[in-house]
Amino acid sequence: MPTYPAPQPGASLLLAFTPAAPSTSSARPQTLLLLGPSRLSALRAFAALEAGYRVVVGAAAPPSPDNLHEWDPELAHRFALKQVETIEWSLEPDADQARWSEWFAAGERAGDLDGVRMVVLSDTIVSPASSAASPRPRRTLASAKAFRAEAEKRRFTVNVADCPDLSDFGWMISHRFDLEPPSPSSASSSAPRKSPLQLALTTNSSACRLATRLRREIVASLPKSAGAAVEAVGRLREELKAQAQVQAGEAASAGDGDDDSEETQGVGLNRPVEQLTRVKSWALDGQGAHSATWTASSAQLTRMRYVSQVSEYWPLDRLATVSMASLSAPSTPTAPLSPRLQASYHDLEPAPPSTDLALALPPAKKGRILLLGTGPGNPLLLTRVAHLLLTTSDPSSPFFVDLFLSDKLVPPQILALIPPARRQGVVIARKYPGNAEAAQEELMALAIEGAKRGQTVMRLKQGDPYLYGRGGEEVLRFRAVAGVESVVVPGLSSSLAGPTLAGIPVTQRGVAESVVVCTGVGRGGRDVPLAPYERAKTLCVLMGVARLSSLVKSLMAHPTRPYPPHLPIALVERASSPDQRVVASTIDRLAQVLEQLPPHRPPGMIVVGWAVMCLDGEGDMGILDDPEDEGREERDRARVDKWAGEIGYKVREGLSEGWMSLVSGLEAEGEQVSA
Repeated sequence: MPTYPAPQPGASLLLAFTPAAPSTSSARPQTLLLLGPSRLSALRAFAALEAGYRVVVGAAAPPSPDNLHEWDPELAHRFALKQVETIEWSLEPDADQARWSEWFAAGERAGDLDGVRMVVLSDTIVSPASSAASPRPRRTLASAKAFRAEAEKRRFTVNVADCPDLSDFGWMISHRFDLEPPSPSSASSSAPRKSPLQLALTTNSSACRLATRLRREIVASLPKSAGAAVEAVGRLREELKAQAQVQAGEAASAGDGDDDSEETQGVGLNRPVEQLTRVKSWALDGQGAHSATWTASSAQLTRMRYVSQVSEYWPLDRLATVSMASLSAPSTPTAPLSPRLQASYHDLEPAPPSTDLALALPPAKKGRILLLGTGPGNPLLLTRVAHLLLTTSDPSSPFFVDLFLSDKLVPPQILALIPPARRQGVVIARKYPGNAEAAQEELMALAIEGAKRGQTVMRLKQGDPYLYGRGGEEVLRFRAVAGVESVVVPGLSSSLAGPTLAGIPVTQRGVAESVVVCTGVGRGGRDVPLAPYERAKTLCVLMGVARLSSLVKSLMAHPTRPYPPHLPIALVERASSPDQRVVASTIDRLAQVLEQLPPHRPPGMIVVGWAVMCLDGEGDMGILDDPEDEGREERDRARVDKWAGEIGYKVREGLSEGWMSLVSGLEAEGEQVSA
C-alpha cells in the first residue's frame, strides 16, 4: 500500500491572488474593502493596487480639510489621485450584530458592495491618527465577532486585524524586487521599476518580528539581478508562445499562462530525448527549412524545454540578459564579451586534422586548453589549483584564463568566483533537449579558436573531466585539430562526494566491499546495461534521475541477479549545495515517494545498496555477517522497515550544521565562499 505524509496542522494555505476580468461589461472589478482609513489600511491598499484590485475604503466621510486627522495621509493622497474610492462606514466600536446586519444590507441595496470579494477590518488594533491627540477607539472583540458572522453570511472572505481566529486569510510579510538595481550615481528621484518577482513568508502568527528579519536576510542573500532575471525569462516565454501560436494559426487558449507543472513534473526536466540531426539543429536556429518530421511547433517546444533548463541551471545575473538570441545563436553569447562562431557552424562529425578553424594567422604565443573539474558544486570542494584558475585577475600569472567555456551543470556559485570584469564573457553550453552533441561541438570549436589565437581557454566541467565528463574526446580533438595537449585538472566527483555528504559510505567494512559507478543514460540516449545485484556492492548511478521509474524496474528485473525490491536506495540532489536534499526509501517505493514530494532539484544521483542505511541512527554494520539462509530475506525486510519507519522513507534537507559551520568560519576569516 502507498504511504503518504500525514498533514500536520499549523500551516497556512499560501496562494497568490490576482483579479480575474469581470464576467460582464457592467460588472465591477474584483474589490478589496478596507474598513477604517488607518495606517494598516494604507499598507493593504498599496498591496492590492499593485495586484490590480479595485480598492474601497470604508470611512465616516471622504477626506477633506475638516477630517484629515481621521485619515491616514497616504490613503487621503490616493483618494485625491482617484486610486481608491470610499463608502460610508461609521459603526461605533461596540456595534452589535444587528447594527452590522443593517450596514451590510444598506450597502448591498445601494450597490456599494458590488464586486467586493475580501473585507479587512482594521480598527481592532490601536492605530493612532497622524495628528490626533488621542488614538482612535479600538473595536471590541464582541463587535469583531459580529462583523465576522454577518460577513460570513454573505460569503465574503475577511481579515480581522490581530484576530487570526476570526480571519479567513492573513497578510504575509512580502517584498517586491526591483527590475533594475538602483545606481548610487543616479541623479533620478523616480522610484525604481518593479519586477514580477515577489517574495512572501509567514510565521503563522508565531513570530511576526522574526518574520521581518527573515525577509530582510533572504532578500539580502539574493543577487540584485533576481528581478530582472524573472522579467527576462517571462518575456522570453511569452515571445515563444506568441511564435508558436502564429505558426500554428491558433488564438490564445485558456492554458497559455503559467501553470502548475513545476509542482507535478517530478523528475522529467532532464528526461532523455532524441538527439537532433544537423538539419534539425539548423532549423531550430532558424537557418534551414522545416521538414515534415521537424515542424516549427516542434522547434518551439524544444526551445520551451530549453528555457526551463536555463531557468534551473544558469546564474541569475546571466538570466537577466537572456533573450531569443540566446536560444538561436550557435553558442550562448548573451553579453558583448562572449566569443562568437560563424552562424553556419554545426559540425556534428569529428573534424579532420586538416580543418582550419582559426580566424587569424597563427600567433607567436601558443595557446593552452585546460579541462577543469569543478567538483560537486560547493566552492569549498574545489582543488587549490582550480580556485586559482577561476579567481586569478593578473594577466601575467600562469593561472590567468582568457576564455571560460562552461558546461550547463556547473553551478552559479562556481562561476561567481570568476572576476566580474570577465564573468560576462563566460560561454555556457547550449545543451537544450536533443542538442547535446551540437553544443559539445560548438564549445570545442570555440576552444580551438581561442587556443589558435594564443589564449588560455578553460573548459569547466561538473565533477571530474574523465568521469562521464566527455573529457577524453575533447583531449583527442584538441590534439588533432589544434595541436594542443590539454591540461586536465581533476575534480572531486559527485559519485563519491554526494554519498559522503548524504551520510552514505560507499564502502564500509561489514556492509559494502566494492562500489560501481555507472550512468543512467548511454550515448545518444540509449539504455545501458546495469551491474547485477551483489549484497556487498554499492551502485552509484549518475544521470539516471530523469528515467528513475524505468531504472528501478530494470534493477528489480535484472536478467541474471535481480535487486531485491526492499533494498535501500537514495536520491541525492544538489550535493554539497545549501539546498541539498536526500530522499531515501526502497527500490520499489522511491519513484512513488518522489511523486508526493516537492519537485526534483537537479542535478541528482542515485545510490543503491545496503550502505544507504548503515550509518542511520545506531547504525547497522552486520549486513554481511548475516548468514545466507531461508530466513535472511525476512530479517532484511525487518531491518529495512525499522530504518524507513512508518511512512517508508526519509528526507533530509540541507547540509549538516557541522558543514555549514565550516562555511561560516571561512567567511568570518574573509575567505571568498559562495556556498
